[in-house]
Amino acid sequence: MANLTDPLIRSIQGTDPQNLMEYITRQKIYDSRFWKEECFGLTAADVLERAAKSLSCIGGSYGGTRRPTKFLCLTLKLLQLQPDMELIQTFLEQD
Repeated sequence: MANLTDPLIRSIQGTDPQNLMEYITRQKIYDSRFWKEECFGLTAADVLERAAKSLSCIGGSYGGTRRPTKFLCLTLKLLQLQPDMELIQTFLEQD
């Protein structure tokens, strides 16, 4: 259930916004511990708040098995939720 896109959002390029990430990357994110423990049931405001507090770097994947970073997990969650631009702008303008 946590891997489904919100049914009320608009499609991007005629498809599910999650499809902007490659299939194998999405599957690695869904299997990651951070996704299962920290990203389950988040709202758009929670995702942005968690990003502001917990992200220490921006990157793709790391390690021998190419595990996804927290940044990629939260990016996929934002693709699922598609928060309002006003909400994102508010968080960017905060100190």
